[in-house]
Amino acid sequence: MEASALTTRPDVQVYQFGPVFKTGLVIVSIAMVAAGVWGMMNAYAHFHTVYGQFGGILLSLIPVAAALFGAPMLWRCKLTLTEDSLIYNGLVIDAEIRKSDVLDAMTPAPHYGVFHILLTLVKNPVKKLHIAVLGRMDDALARWVGALPHQTQKV
Repeated sequence: MEASALTTRPDVQVYQFGPVFKTGLVIVSIAMVAAGVWGMMNAYAHFHTVYGQFGGILLSLIPVAAALFGAPMLWRCKLTLTEDSLIYNGLVIDAEIRKSDVLDAMTPAPHYGVFHILLTLVKNPVKKLHIAVLGRMDDALARWVGALPHQTQKV
């Protein structure tokens, strides 16, 4: 996620992919769908057996499925920061993390423009949560993570 923070209310920060990434995602998705359709047309036109056509069409569906399922999953990824909670919408899980649910927090040094937040939680959906955000940690997020109880390490 790019660290472009969108402010909806003064006490809410939203971190999500920016317009450059989302435009690139749409372009790549359209290209993948076009490549899949082109592959299906070639499989139908150039393979003269049913098995060959079926196999070619089936293999050509892979980039189409990746574009149609992967792009919306990446599009919805975001991190919403409020005064007492962090709402994480990731690829696999969605979680609302309150400050009182965090046992331990670590913020390793940023690498290649990505900063990480490692949280150990009291209850479900996960016991440990690793959040990686593309960009720099701004003051609001640094204050939120810095105010967490039992912060053990800041490398």
